[in-house]
This record gives sequence, C-alpha cells and structure tokens, in this order.
Amino acid sequence: ISGAALTALALGKAAVIVGVEVLLFSTSFISIVVIASTPDLYDVIGCYFMSLSVADLLTSVLIVPLSIYSTLTPEWKFMGDNSLLCKLSAYTQIALFCSTVYTFAWICIDRYSAMMKPARYQDQSLTRCKCWILFSWITSLLTCAPIVFAQMQVQFQSELELCVLNWSATSAYSSTLLILVFVPTLVTVFNTGYKVIRAMRNPHELDDSQRVIIETDPNFVLTIFVMVAFVLSWLPLLSLKIFSAFVPPPEASEELSLVSFIFTWLAIAGPSSKFLCYMFCNPIFRRSFLSVLSCCFSSSSRGRSSPTRSEYANMSTSSYL
Repeated sequence: ISGAALTALALGKAAVIVGVEVLLFSTSFISIVVIASTPDLYDVIGCYFMSLSVADLLTSVLIVPLSIYSTLTPEWKFMGDNSLLCKLSAYTQIALFCSTVYTFAWICIDRYSAMMKPARYQDQSLTRCKCWILFSWITSLLTCAPIVFAQMQVQFQSELELCVLNWSATSAYSSTLLILVFVPTLVTVFNTGYKVIRAMRNPHELDDSQRVIIETDPNFVLTIFVMVAFVLSWLPLLSLKIFSAFVPPPEASEELSLVSFIFTWLAIAGPSSKFLCYMFCNPIFRRSFLSVLSCCFSSSSRGRSSPTRSEYANMSTSSYL
C-alpha cells in the first residue's frame, strides 16, 4: 500500500510539473515568435518582454525536464547533493531569476521615462535597449557563477523535485546577492511603479503629451498586469517561507511538503501569465497571434488537401481526353 501511495504521489507531482512545462514552453515560444515577427511589437518594451520570454523558455528547456525525470525516477536525485548537475541546475534557476528581476527593473524605468519624460524618451533606441538586456544577462550569469565554481552547498529537495542552494550555509553569498540584485531592483520597481500608477490615477496633473501617451500606449496597463501577476505567483511561497520561519513546522510533515511543492511550482509557472496579459491588454499582439495561428492552420490544411502527383497525372489525362 505504501508503494502504491508513493507511486500515486509521484505521478501526481509529475502531472503538475508536465503541466508547468507545457504552459511555460508554449506561452514563451509563442510570445517570442509573435513579437519577433510583428514590427509594431518589436520596440523597446517588446524587446524587454522578449527577454522575459527567453528566460521562461530556458526554464522550460533546462530545468523543468530534469524535475520530471526526477519525479518518475526517485532514486536518481539529480546525481546527489553537490553534484555538478545539481549545481548547474541551481545555478540556472538563480541566474534566470536574477535576469528576470533585472528586466522588470528596466521595464519600470522605461515606462517611467515614457510617461514622465516623453521628450527624452524619443531618444531611446533598440540598440540601447539590447545593450541593457545584454548587461542584465551577463551580470546575472557572472553573479551566480560562484554557485558552480566555489565550494557552495547545493542540495536536492525531494519534496520540491529541485536542486536548491543551501542559503543558510552561504550567508555571505546570500547577503551579496541581496545587496547587488534584489535591493536595487526592488527600490527601482517600487519607486518608478508608484510614480507611474500615481500619475495614471491623476491624469489631470499631467501635460497634454503625457496624457496622450497614457491614452494611446497599452504597454502601461500591460506592465502593471504583468508585475501584479508575477508578485501574486510568488506571494504564496514567500508567505509560507515567512510563516515557517516564525512558526517551525513539525518534523516530516507530508501536508507541509505537498503545500510547499504546489506553491513552488505555482511560482515557476507564474511567468506564463504574461501571454494572457499580452492577449488582453495589447490588441496588436492579439491580432498578430491570431494571424500566425490562422497561417499555421491554413498551411496545414493546404498540405492535407493538396493533390498528390498521381492525382495531378489523372487530372491531366482526363482533361486531355
């Protein structure tokens, strides 16, 4: 009975992780294709959202499949704690998360510049935007490099089916990461975000040019929805961690392990909500997606209904006769 229960639990976890894989891969891939193939979307804000989608796509390709295999093969355990594969998995997770956080900061700065300084915003270029994106990715990759090359403890957590960094054993590195990545980003996001939302709620205090930008640019609402969705996807896990820190749970609590698993993979799947936000907030993205979808269906239907070579020969023979 115990083996059957464990098998059922493993299959249930695998089903959840496969669902996350499908969501992340499909939504990120479609977003990249639609933005890259639509000139009206391939602007500064579009490049930032493409960077976010690339991070989601890499998560679905490099991280999630390993967790699926680990769930279906319990004895594998990412080749053990502190193994190279386990370290690379934890490194990839943190580096992609840092890149996402940096990109959110640049998006908020971009929206603040577009609203508060529309004259200077006209000087923004795709080249400058791509430089900031490249800077964010390089900084994230280098900042997280000590996870692989230094003697840092990485452990496999079976309840999450993930390899994670042992933050309590790496307090110095954790503090450095907090100071270099999260504190500046949070300050930037909250400062610029508050000013943008305050200006949107009081349009009578804005100039005519600023008011026109708010009314015609859907990316302001899109940014707010994406940020809120990102925070909501991580809020249950952060709340659980804070609650567990102040109220130590009983040892070997299966219910708490299951809740932690659900909240963790909810946070990983959260970025897929960007696709829905894009669909509802940006009519150009919606039309481009439907156009790409119709082109795919029409090409497949043409491929199925196209006559074969023998049918062409019969058609030509009958016409000759």
